[in-house]
Amino acid sequence: IMPSLVGSEMCIRDRAQAAPVLRDYDLPSGPLGATLNRIAREAGLALTVDAALVGQRASAPVRGRYDAPQALRRALADSGLELLPTDAGGYTVRAGAPAASIAPQVVAPAPSAMLAEVRVNAERGVGGPADGYIARRSTAGTKTDTPILETPQSISVVTAEQIEAQQPTSLVDAFNYTAGVRRSEGADRTTDSFVIRGFQAGAGTGSLYRDGSKFMVNAYDGQQELYGLERAEVLKGAASLLYGTAAPGGVVNTVTKQPTAEPLRELGVELGNRDRRQIKGDFGGKLDEQGTLSYRLTGLVRDSNTFIDHVPDDRRFLSGAIRWQPSAATSLTLQAEYLRNRTDYVYGLAGGITILPNIHGPVPSSRYTGTPGRDRYAGTNTAVGYRFEHAFSDRLKLRHSAHAFRSEVDFPSTSASGVSPDGASSTSHESYDRRDRSRARTTDTSLEYRVDTGPVAHTLLAGVDTTYQSYTTRRASREIATQLNYYAPNYVYVAAAPVPNTYFPDMAGNATGLYLQDQMKIAGRWVVVLGARHDRVTDRQVPVDGETANSKEKTSATTGRAGLVYLADNGLAPFASFSQSFQPQSGVDRMGARFEPTRGEQYELGLRYQPPGSDTLLSAAVYQLRQQNVLSTDPVDTGFSVQTGEVRSRGLEIELRTRIGRSASLIAAYAYTDA
Repeated sequence: IMPSLVGSEMCIRDRAQAAPVLRDYDLPSGPLGATLNRIAREAGLALTVDAALVGQRASAPVRGRYDAPQALRRALADSGLELLPTDAGGYTVRAGAPAASIAPQVVAPAPSAMLAEVRVNAERGVGGPADGYIARRSTAGTKTDTPILETPQSISVVTAEQIEAQQPTSLVDAFNYTAGVRRSEGADRTTDSFVIRGFQAGAGTGSLYRDGSKFMVNAYDGQQELYGLERAEVLKGAASLLYGTAAPGGVVNTVTKQPTAEPLRELGVELGNRDRRQIKGDFGGKLDEQGTLSYRLTGLVRDSNTFIDHVPDDRRFLSGAIRWQPSAATSLTLQAEYLRNRTDYVYGLAGGITILPNIHGPVPSSRYTGTPGRDRYAGTNTAVGYRFEHAFSDRLKLRHSAHAFRSEVDFPSTSASGVSPDGASSTSHESYDRRDRSRARTTDTSLEYRVDTGPVAHTLLAGVDTTYQSYTTRRASREIATQLNYYAPNYVYVAAAPVPNTYFPDMAGNATGLYLQDQMKIAGRWVVVLGARHDRVTDRQVPVDGETANSKEKTSATTGRAGLVYLADNGLAPFASFSQSFQPQSGVDRMGARFEPTRGEQYELGLRYQPPGSDTLLSAAVYQLRQQNVLSTDPVDTGFSVQTGEVRSRGLEIELRTRIGRSASLIAAYAYTDA
């Protein structure tokens, strides 16, 4: 270490009058050659490196505020290589002298040569590390490891530390402090459903993703377990360029906990009110001395009641991952997950017995309107997948991933709605039988290529992704002759024979998308992002009524995105962007014409502020979002629909994340949505 510091000291003194440009770096460990070239390219520095010398070496993480030579030396730490200036004013890399041949030296730095503060952070999952509540990098906006400041679209990240500190009970709760994102239902423990910028977003709208690939199929495929996640991200607004079919409000991407080479041993036991009992564990580390194999094993067992009578919150969860990394350029990660949920769907209580005047008074919020012992949500999910990465050189990288998902749900329920004239009983009482099955397979393959053309540094991304999804449901309804008395419920009643519901056909679909994106960084100041995508979607429906014919529909759509960011020295980063989305629509109008896909378009202006070297991120954005070709009732024949509808949403969103001293953090968010 000392020889490197001496060399750095001499270099700084020689250039003391040149006023070196300091930059904020947040680069994780990676292929050494790629890291050196990236630092030199962004700084406009002449660097000569022998490819055979760096070979398969890995760089050290570079995080903090440095000038370019300092950043290069940080990347070379522990590599056995050293950085030397050349007579032409550039730099070169050579093998360092053996440590034993160098006499220890102690150099007192001059005041003008004081080194910048060095921050050391632990790696935290795919998409870059997070420092406290602030994520500085994300793959959600570009599918490349990109600073959030350089992404021309609003992104909010809920980090692992925030999840650990706040202990949200669901993914929806985890976004409670995110501007523009709110829950779709109040006390639902069976779905992860959101409203983002005024639009519904969930598995049913194609808006849920895991590790960058579409996740789940139907809205009632269950909730994700937060303890198994490294982070949760929301990319707000139209986002079909990278994600294909999705609602225009945005997409939610969750990141699975990844293997770690550092030893991890965590075991927790929780006891709480409503008979809550939970044990959880998170373990990781190396599987061999060389560290080429590492693992992560996370599990949880919970038995609990809830604030609503007869509604449990029981869960069994196990997630495992193994990573094989024979060199800094290649890695293969295998992962699998098992999740079993036992709870119940809560229909809610009518206003006439809660917030509105009633001669009997309000019904307690804990009142259960289902059938104890019969109603339940019993869901079992399994997911397996892998992710492969290989860097052919410091400029060309291949990524490939594949995932499979399976869900089985047994979902009998009872609904009681309306308020009778006497104010005590329901006006509708009915029970339902339901069993759902979902299947999904996804792949995503992309090539990332970095190339310079004059003052422009390009990050080119070209890829293809595929999705197969199928969904079947079997349902029946049973009339209940007696109404439910909300104030003195008698849960013993007789239901009629089941009447099959044949409205929902068996569904299956395939989607293939081709995407191309260019991230251009011009003179280290301007960032331009341009991209286009083409999708082909096939949907097949097999009715279960025995009368309606099978149908097969094909849809294609081309979408794009354009964005611009300016990076100022003081940490300000204004941006502007335009993005598109689409969703296929099934069915025909009364003339027999098939429906076109709905299309979304968003215009967004934003400003981010991250003072250099600080633990603060302030984001503000205004947007206009439109969805066209929305179905509405045909005024000529109400049994059909027509595509004349449009939904328009405008809004303002502000988010602040900052650290206060050593022990406190602050999150503040405001959103105004006019949809």
